[in-house]
Amino acid sequence: MPLLPQGSFLFRTKTWFDQTDGLGILHHSHYVLLIERAQKTFFVETMGVDTLDPGIAPDVYVVVRDLDLHYLTPIRPECEINIVLTVRKVRAAGLTVDFEFRSIDDKTVHCRGSRTVCRMDGKTHQPAPWTDDFRKRHEALVR
Repeated sequence: MPLLPQGSFLFRTKTWFDQTDGLGILHHSHYVLLIERAQKTFFVETMGVDTLDPGIAPDVYVVVRDLDLHYLTPIRPECEINIVLTVRKVRAAGLTVDFEFRSIDDKTVHCRGSRTVCRMDGKTHQPAPWTDDFRKRHEALVR
């Protein structure tokens, strides 16, 4: 999944019929799952490590501190969608990423919001600062 020219990250995915609610639209809980998948893929792309082991990749050991979702236009599976992630803020142990769920043709924004994670120490499970490499890579993407 590519970094876009303006520093945003594009994650393309597909929605499926079994993710729908009684109205035949994407159930609200699946947005959170899709954001998680997009964020992990974003970390893999920016950091070059595909693991959740804090001993190998300490910066992927995070907890979600805040999640803000605004549902704008329903998604009717089955279809492909783009999730665009944009780094808004990097703090000592926090990272806030804005996101949009968009149609493939970019004509429709289905959902937008933000997600803030806090980096945790893999041993103490307490907040811990990002590594210098993580900060450098993500601060370069802040818009």
